[in-house]
Amino acid sequence: MFSQDKQFRRPDGTLYDPSSFNVRQYEEQYGPGGVPEGYSMGAITPVQSPGLITALAIFLTLISVGMLALSFLVIASGGELKVILLGCAVGTGGLVMCVYAFRLAAKRRRWLREQRAKAAHTQSPRG
Repeated sequence: MFSQDKQFRRPDGTLYDPSSFNVRQYEEQYGPGGVPEGYSMGAITPVQSPGLITALAIFLTLISVGMLALSFLVIASGGELKVILLGCAVGTGGLVMCVYAFRLAAKRRRWLREQRAKAAHTQSPRG
């Protein structure tokens, strides 16, 4: 039997994948982009703050737009095709990653807000 055929179970009986690369299994408990405390795909101190994710996405957006602008500048000056294609690919790839980062930050912010609301609701006295 191969190791990928094994099924691992939590104490409550639900299945889980112990692979450090399967982060999606934690989304229900820890929210979008969330993982157990201190770990993210095997790395320590993951970026889980929506504000920090947004800040990093803005920084990456600026770099990507700069790469695209440089590519167009090289096109205008009659530069080499390899440089133009590389700059366009890096800039476009960066912008795609930024879109996903902004989306993840928004989902994470909404999930955290819902968790705070649930916590406040469960702590409020009923009367």
